[in-house]
Amino acid sequence: MAFAEYSVLIRKPVHDVYEFILNGENNKLWRPSVTAVSKVTAGEIRVGTQFSQMMKGPFGKSISGDYEIISSDLDKAIAFKVISGPARPTGNYVLEENGEETKVTFTLSYTPTGFAKLMDPMINKQMQQETAMLINIKNYFEN
Repeated sequence: MAFAEYSVLIRKPVHDVYEFILNGENNKLWRPSVTAVSKVTAGEIRVGTQFSQMMKGPFGKSISGDYEIISSDLDKAIAFKVISGPARPTGNYVLEENGEETKVTFTLSYTPTGFAKLMDPMINKQMQQETAMLINIKNYFEN
C-alpha cells in the first residue's frame, strides 16, 4: 500500500483554510501539477461534489485526476476519492485550530492491484510529492 502524509501550520483562521481547500477550483493555485480544474456538479460544494481535473503526467502527457468529495466536517476535515486516472487514491485533510494558526495534515493512500502493484514504489514517491505541495497553501496565504 502506498501512503503519504504531510502537515503544515498556516497563519490563517481555520475556516478560511477549510473553504480554500474544499473548493477544488483552487487546486491550480497551489498544485503545480494541475493544469485545469472545474466543478462539474451543480450547486454548493458538499459531499458528492465532483471536480474534473487534468494534471501533468509522464512524458509531457496530460492525465485525468477527477475526484469526488466523500466526506466533509465543517472546519475540521475533508475527504475525497480520485475517480479517474491511472491511480485512484483517497485523500484526507484534517484541520486543527492552533492559536492564530491552522494546522493542516494531508494524507493520501492507495492500494494498488494487479500490474499497478509493480509500480507501488513510484506511486508512493509521487504521493509524497503531492502531499508536500501543501506548503504551497501556506505560501499562498502568507506571502
